[in-house]
Amino acid sequence: MALLSASPSHHVRPTTRPRPAGIPVLPAVDVNLGTVTFASPFGHQQSWSGEPAELVAALSQAVRPAQWIREINTLVVTVAQTGERSGRRLGFRLASH
Repeated sequence: MALLSASPSHHVRPTTRPRPAGIPVLPAVDVNLGTVTFASPFGHQQSWSGEPAELVAALSQAVRPAQWIREINTLVVTVAQTGERSGRRLGFRLASH
């Protein structure tokens, strides 16, 4: 019985993009206008959310600072969830204001 050795060229690793890093921010949300404002290392950010009430509700239940992911214009809020030690991440897409 012959043993086959696999050459490295037969092993193809899937290419995955690294997850964009979030920047901790403290957003201010105007529920009536839908504006979301916060400071980041890139300067003052003013955006618009189509879900301002839901964003405020998530921020009131946040278990860690909100994260701004600039590459995809998303504010991520982590809230507690039973059975999930790290919590549940909720993403809110923001539009440029």
